[in-house]
Amino acid sequence: MHPIIEIPPAREIRVLVVTNAYPIDQSPGNPSIKEQVSALRKLGVNIDLLIIKTGNKASYLKAAYSLFLLSFQKNRYDLIHAYYGLCGLLARLQLKCPLIVTFLGSDLLGVRGKKQKASRDSIIGRIIARLADVIIVMTQEMKCITHREDAYVIPFGIDLDLFQPFPKEQVRLELRIPLSKKLILFPWRPERAEKRFDIVQGAFQILEKQFEDLRVVTISNESHERVVKYMCACDVMVLASDHEGSPVTIREAIACGLPIVSVAVGDIAETIAGIEGCYLCERNPKDMADKIGLVLKRGQRIFGYHKIRTMTVDWTAEQIYKVYERFI
Repeated sequence: MHPIIEIPPAREIRVLVVTNAYPIDQSPGNPSIKEQVSALRKLGVNIDLLIIKTGNKASYLKAAYSLFLLSFQKNRYDLIHAYYGLCGLLARLQLKCPLIVTFLGSDLLGVRGKKQKASRDSIIGRIIARLADVIIVMTQEMKCITHREDAYVIPFGIDLDLFQPFPKEQVRLELRIPLSKKLILFPWRPERAEKRFDIVQGAFQILEKQFEDLRVVTISNESHERVVKYMCACDVMVLASDHEGSPVTIREAIACGLPIVSVAVGDIAETIAGIEGCYLCERNPKDMADKIGLVLKRGQRIFGYHKIRTMTVDWTAEQIYKVYERFI
């Protein structure tokens, strides 16, 4: 009789997630991070959260102290996963646990001023990209900037159970928006200089002479449930940013059937390629207005599900789980 060989279960992976963009009551933050953490937990990863409150120096100092103390604690975590370059810098204050940093875009690509100098966040990001044990980026462009061939390209996924087309009449009724209006969606804060709302405003001024009841809708810091409603209520979404990584908003719009007019930044050109009703434009009001005009005259939703059907939250979590397994 052969002896019975007991195979022990796979060891639980213990991770500390450090982020200043996790949704909390005081701030909606970045819902994609919360969704990713939830999906990793479903895969069996034991995750603790260290949430840093943005704009609160005391919160950053407290987090820095807590992370530094980890150097003197025995085997509490298998690794630390930081979201955003600055959080990665704080997480590197300890040397006991391997460090994974996910970069979101502006923390590597950010620029400031007319001379397009690197921003403080992008300078910090490029430094920590060299000091982290593993890095995850949103696009191939970001990987090139890090000069790390071992960087993983894993963009945020989307919740296809939530982001899907709903009848325009239904959502406009819920949002109390008249059906007669034509709506251009700009789902970012207009005050963020790198998002170039000035170009969108210029395009609007051109278009309002051609289309009656035209409006620009700006939303920011909204829940995903609310974002879905606006995407299904609007006629076109625009993006004019100076830089982007892999904006999840683009894939969310595609899932909702919302036409897109965007400049060619990040991976957007590749993402919307071949989708009828989506257009790339130059970074100027005239060309953006021309492309928006084409969408408004067409007056139809888009179908691009084939481009984003595998880019789900669960798929992203599976890729990150594989990174965890390979690393530990």
